[in-house]
Amino acid sequence: MPSIPKIIGDFMELTFSSKICKVNVVSTVMPSPNVKIITFKGDFPQVKFKIGQAIFIRIDETNYRNYTPSKWDSDLGIFEVIFHLHSNGPGSHFIENIKVGDHVTVGLPRGFNIYKQEAKYQFFFGDESCISVFKSIKDEINHSENNYLGILELDNTSLEVPKSLGLMVDTVPKSVNRAEFAIETLNKLDDKIWQLWQNGFFYLMGNAKSIQNFRKALKDKGVSSKNIYTQPYWADGKVGL
Repeated sequence: MPSIPKIIGDFMELTFSSKICKVNVVSTVMPSPNVKIITFKGDFPQVKFKIGQAIFIRIDETNYRNYTPSKWDSDLGIFEVIFHLHSNGPGSHFIENIKVGDHVTVGLPRGFNIYKQEAKYQFFFGDESCISVFKSIKDEINHSENNYLGILELDNTSLEVPKSLGLMVDTVPKSVNRAEFAIETLNKLDDKIWQLWQNGFFYLMGNAKSIQNFRKALKDKGVSSKNIYTQPYWADGKVGL
């Protein structure tokens, strides 16, 4: 007899069936020990994906986790997500064990478009949990012929991952004082470069404390709050946000 949690999970899938689909895992790549790129294939021809929208993945009988695709093609029925494996939660454990051929339940994209196409100069700040969305934004920036810079604070094993994905940003090691090395790099930007970017648009994502510290550094340098988008994905000591 099915367990109560499974019955509840199955009921939710049935209730929201129009917003849920089954997909197959068609490829997995691990460019570092804590980053995993997975490509999924399914049938969702009517979905009009917007940059920054999130999907959810059912990871067990009752739990779901939100992730942001790095690539989406409704016509081909393919999407890609770059996952951060932090090894301290059920979502990370589930993703770590996914293999080619597995069937996964996902919720179709929801949310709004975070990409500011009108901003000629754009800036990324975050960590491994943001690489997926930053890659998606980067691809659109290149298509729109806009410009971007970025600073990512990463584990030592992942410092080369952004470059391998064509994401040309500065990478710095993480520190006990969140965003410390990233702020140092920000303050070393050439004055001529900063003159271009100080009125651009800034995407700050990832660790909540890092976002707080980096945002303060931007404000201290005169960046307007209306030019800063923040999205905390996780916080120290918490399973998820």
